[in-house]
Amino acid sequence: MTLIVSATVEISATPQQVLEFVLDLDRYRQADHKITRVSSVTGPDENGAGSVRLWGKLPGMPPALDRQDFTLEKWSRLTFVGAPRQAGRLMFEFIGTFDCEPIDDELTQVTHAYQFTFRRPFRWLERRMSSPLADEIDQEVKRLSELLADQSTTPSP
Repeated sequence: MTLIVSATVEISATPQQVLEFVLDLDRYRQADHKITRVSSVTGPDENGAGSVRLWGKLPGMPPALDRQDFTLEKWSRLTFVGAPRQAGRLMFEFIGTFDCEPIDDELTQVTHAYQFTFRRPFRWLERRMSSPLADEIDQEVKRLSELLADQSTTPSP
């Protein structure tokens, strides 16, 4: 079974500013409270590929170490995919996306989505996580918008 949740927000920033902020995963934790700690980030390389090792926490579950591979399509889309041979892949496959559509020079429509495909016998988790993850992604894009708005109003030193 697959659980898909998404949220869309208009952000006072360019697509590049949005995706660079998200790729600074240690800072992005301020928006995504499921990330408890970032261990390492490599990339993106010249092809936009990279990976991140982080500790994440899903609703009702303890924090766990995970690795996610990502691909940046400059400056329109960022995709995270749960890397193979990780403990979490025993329970589910994961894809997370950020799609950026410029509205004008300083305003971007951002659609953020998660897709979890649960393996048998963990399919019951879909029902348990559906509502909390839908609420979380709504709050996450709201916090992202606020953080980027604060960043644009903070004077440079």
